[in-house]
Amino acid sequence: PAVAKAIPAMALFSRRGRKAPPPPVTEEPGDHLLGSPAFGQLIETLEKDPDRKYQILDLAPASGNHVAFFSRFRCRFHVGDLEDSLDQWSSDDEEEPPPDPSLLLPLEKGTAFDLVLLWDLLNYLDEEGIARLGEHLRGYCAKDAWLHAFIHTRATMPAQPVRFDLLEPGQMRWHPVDETITAPRYAQRVLERLLPGFGDWKSRLLQNGLQEYLFRAR
Repeated sequence: PAVAKAIPAMALFSRRGRKAPPPPVTEEPGDHLLGSPAFGQLIETLEKDPDRKYQILDLAPASGNHVAFFSRFRCRFHVGDLEDSLDQWSSDDEEEPPPDPSLLLPLEKGTAFDLVLLWDLLNYLDEEGIARLGEHLRGYCAKDAWLHAFIHTRATMPAQPVRFDLLEPGQMRWHPVDETITAPRYAQRVLERLLPGFGDWKSRLLQNGLQEYLFRAR
């Protein structure tokens, strides 16, 4: 099967005290505002150490909005773009196992991420895929690194991963598509079993049926 191509890391460095420019956001029909308290608390925590240089991995496709939002930090911002390889993280064919995770999500050797942004991508992986991705990510996470994710809790979910635009630390705008599919509705106990390299789980059910998760590398 085809594998994802390596994507060069985007790097940006902010000066201490520099005010971040407003992230570019284009409002479209069907957009919804989304309060994200755990994400807001995470950003507040990161801002308490303005001298620290963070390594951040964004698993969504490249987004000028995301880059602009995180320009408030001194950071190296990596774009993983996991969407194109979602159907390759597991296999029903025992004779043809899935490709090596390092081919599906190439990451720079020696990198220790402080934050990984999963958005709603876990919903589009089966249990085997989540476990393989989690094991791969853990090998590139710093001690106590944060992972942030959304899980759909209603019976159906958008047929493809949602685009999230960051407006301010505790608020986003999300762009769901009209077509829907059945949602796996992963419970926290299932995620804990599939992601043993991460703990200290915090979660909150949001008004739109998304469960917001924030957890840390062990």
